[in-house]
This record gives sequence, structure tokens and C-alpha cells, in this order.
Amino acid sequence: MERVEYEKEILTKSFCDDVYTELTGMRLRLLNLNDELAITYGEDSEPYRNYKRHLLELADQIGWRLEILSHACPYDWAGSREKVETVVSVHPEVQTGPDFSGGYVGG
Repeated sequence: MERVEYEKEILTKSFCDDVYTELTGMRLRLLNLNDELAITYGEDSEPYRNYKRHLLELADQIGWRLEILSHACPYDWAGSREKVETVVSVHPEVQTGPDFSGGYVGG
């Protein structure tokens, strides 16, 4: 019975990996197509204005599906970790005054 559970877990993670890879590729192709249209026809052209919104909506829908996938797959699935940022974008505050809390100081 333990082997069956292990195989089921492996198949589930493999399915999650396959779907994540395909959806990410589709989203990237849509975003690249949008950029290529802007470069080829110009951002003020009729073809670009007609398709820009549709391409970006499709890319957003796929991004939403990727979020659902990351919640539906097992917690230890590695595919969803590819989008995790490893760099902090907020710098620590520089303290210039005394190092104590601004709360109650007695009295």
C-alpha cells in the first residue's frame, strides 16, 4: 500500500511539473508575441491596438491558472518555487536616533 501512495505522489508531481511547464511556456509566448507586435507594427498601429488587450488578458488568465495550480499541487512540489524571489527589494531602515521603542517610557 505504501508503494501505491508513493507512485501516486510521483505521478501527481509529474503532472504538476508538466502542466506548469506548458502553461508557463504559453504565457511567455503570449507576452513575447505582444512585444513582437509592438516592435513590428509600432505601438500606435491598428494591429497592435486590436490584439494587445486580448494577448495580455490571455496571459493574465494563464497566470491565474498557474496560481491555482500552485495551490492544488502538493506542498513540497518544486515547480511553484521557481517564481519565488530570493532577493529582498526593501532595504532595512537606517536608524539615526537612540535604539529603543517609542512606546511607554515611564512616568
